Amino acid sequence: METFSMQLLSRLDRYVGYEILRIFAAILVILTLILVGSSLIRMLRTAASGSISPDSVLTLMSLELLRLSGRLVPVAFFFATVMALGRMYQEQEMTALFSSGVSPYRLFKIVGIVAIPMVIATAWLVMVIYPSTGRVSEHITTQFRDQLLLSSMEGGRFYESNKGSLVFYAETSDIDTGELANVFLHQRKDDGTITVTVSEKGTHQVDEETGLRRVILKDGHQYQAVPGAIETYQVDFDEFIITVNRPPPKERRIRLRSVDTTELLQMPDRDARIEFETRLVFPLSVVAFGFLAVPLSRSRVRQSAYLRVLLAVVVYVLFTMLTNSAEKWVEKGVTPLWMGVWWVPALMMLVVGLLLALDHPASRKWWKRYV
Repeated sequence: METFSMQLLSRLDRYVGYEILRIFAAILVILTLILVGSSLIRMLRTAASGSISPDSVLTLMSLELLRLSGRLVPVAFFFATVMALGRMYQEQEMTALFSSGVSPYRLFKIVGIVAIPMVIATAWLVMVIYPSTGRVSEHITTQFRDQLLLSSMEGGRFYESNKGSLVFYAETSDIDTGELANVFLHQRKDDGTITVTVSEKGTHQVDEETGLRRVILKDGHQYQAVPGAIETYQVDFDEFIITVNRPPPKERRIRLRSVDTTELLQMPDRDARIEFETRLVFPLSVVAFGFLAVPLSRSRVRQSAYLRVLLAVVVYVLFTMLTNSAEKWVEKGVTPLWMGVWWVPALMMLVVGLLLALDHPASRKWWKRYV
């Protein structure tokens, strides 16, 4: 009899696990198709604006799909578990199992076993693939922008940067050597000050570490004035250096997303810590979502099958909002650094424990007696 019970439980593990994985594969395909469509539209729009090369659209879209695939696994596993167990409740399979002596807590063990490969896959995608594909995408985009900048800095053409605050012109330009002749620079600062710089010769070069393009002018003059004011200032210089493609203030945060996870752990600053915990949230959320799906999937026979799915959508939206808010709160100093982002999946596990406590026979007996 004991051997038969073990065989029954083993078959039960395989059966429930197969149902979850079957629905998981279908949901993952659907989410992937949605992601491919949205990424393709965004890439085509970016290519039309001239920010990326049209030839690299498919490559960048594939890299974007790999980067975000680790974020699709937790949500697909969550909905698959809710739908698989919910179907078993609807068709009274759970009633038959529980009446035959199977404990409701057995479902947590089954879901936990199925979640193990999900956690490993998500950790690999988020911790390894996410930053490496980000670096490749950034290299392709930067390379195209650098080529575009080189072509725009040809002699006899005006080049505009930083939303028109900087205008560059060179009468002649040698792309191979970087030599410039008869250079004109017009700068407009935030306070309204206008600076005009002229030089008979100069060079332009790219910093390989930062990707910034610098123009170095030799033996020139600079004139500075404020609109409406009478005074003007003139400065003669032997050498003048200016960056013509300075990145926006959020560039550091973008670059952190392309840093290896091992390097993030060695960085002492706040931004690196936030980026690491943001990556760590997704493999942790696989377990939290899986366990939360067990009590969430419970339903009566006559209840709508879509009710639990709708509730799962609300839970996932709340998870996304809390994760994004937790990240911003740490960045702004609203919450301490030690609190980070990890508390979001921990809160989900706390909710699971609370639901299990409320479902305990003693709790239900107390509820009927006093409430």
